[in-house]
Amino acid sequence: MNEYLSVSQLNNYINRLLVGDDLLQDFWLKGEISGFRLYQQSGHAYFTLKDEDAAVSCVMFKSRARNLKFKPEDGMEILLRGSMAVYARQGKYQIYAEEMQPYGVGGLFLYLEQLKNRLEAEGYFALEKKKPIPPLVNRVGVVTSQDGAAFQDILRVLRQRHRGVELILAHSSVQGAEAPLELAAAVQMLNQYSAVDVIIIGRGGGSFEDLMAFNSEEVVKAIYESTIPVISAVGHEVDYSLADLAADLRAATPTQAAQLAVPDMLHLEAGINDFQQRLLRAADNRLNQSAERLDGVMMRRVWREPGMVLDKSRERLVGLSHNLSDEVLAGWRLKEHQFSVGVTALDKLSPLKVLRRGYAVVRRGDRVIRRIEEVEPGEEVRIDLSDGVINAAVKDRERVNRWER
Repeated sequence: MNEYLSVSQLNNYINRLLVGDDLLQDFWLKGEISGFRLYQQSGHAYFTLKDEDAAVSCVMFKSRARNLKFKPEDGMEILLRGSMAVYARQGKYQIYAEEMQPYGVGGLFLYLEQLKNRLEAEGYFALEKKKPIPPLVNRVGVVTSQDGAAFQDILRVLRQRHRGVELILAHSSVQGAEAPLELAAAVQMLNQYSAVDVIIIGRGGGSFEDLMAFNSEEVVKAIYESTIPVISAVGHEVDYSLADLAADLRAATPTQAAQLAVPDMLHLEAGINDFQQRLLRAADNRLNQSAERLDGVMMRRVWREPGMVLDKSRERLVGLSHNLSDEVLAGWRLKEHQFSVGVTALDKLSPLKVLRRGYAVVRRGDRVIRRIEEVEPGEEVRIDLSDGVINAAVKDRERVNRWER
């Protein structure tokens, strides 16, 4: 048994202890960044996270560092999620960072990530639930603050694109504690009265905290449950909220939302005029073609000399009538001849004809006698001749072998 441990054994043992502790494998840590270095060649980031009394080394590998939404700097207070392990070569433990968020809004980021995951699992962001924006919109509902620049931008663009559009403003706070409930109530009110074809909900840009009302569960559910299509227009192009995920269509800015909501009527009118001209030209061409065809028909002989055409048709009809009569008469004569031949053949087969040639029919009762075995001596029989009947009695019978074909 060894009386000592090697350095590697010690470090590996301590590493197993750290890795085996569930608490140290997925935790959030708050501290101030110090000595931040991002190596361009490897893409890994190395820094120290400290507070007033202590510090700990941290590393964020390239696969995680490239997903950062902000630029970490020395002195910045952050929230970090990671795990703890020993870096054996230097014999020190360090944190392997998975996520990093600025503190102050970091807690909100964590809350929003959890809320987003839950709402997504419940289907509030499902693509198959998205409703299409109507191609022709004449009435638009806007949920925003009446005093904000976003409303003025939306109004200006709507008027430019569609002079006859009707706009219904559902005024609401767009930031602050009361804003989520007011925004949700405004969307629900527009749905209750079904007064619009599409709803725009949003506000101009602002800080992360300013946009928090559009990250609320109340607003997300109101948008999802809306039977009227909803276009979200929250902040500027780089801003993204949970309301954007729930909306049927996301616009980068309020100005773009207005552009997406209504068609450009001047462009449509120009297109309609173009189609109208093309239709008129097509109709003229069709009329000209039909007129040419009509002229060609009117030049035919049936229209110029109808009497001559009728005389020829009449002559043809008379000829066909004569041909039909001849065919009927010939058919009748053929059938008459066939009937006569049949009657003659039947007459030759008549029993009376046979009897006149000297033959007779012998009967016993109603039965015709064909063989001698059918009568016995002494039985009475009836002999039919061509001119009468003989009643006789059988005196005897004798078999005679006759030649049969």
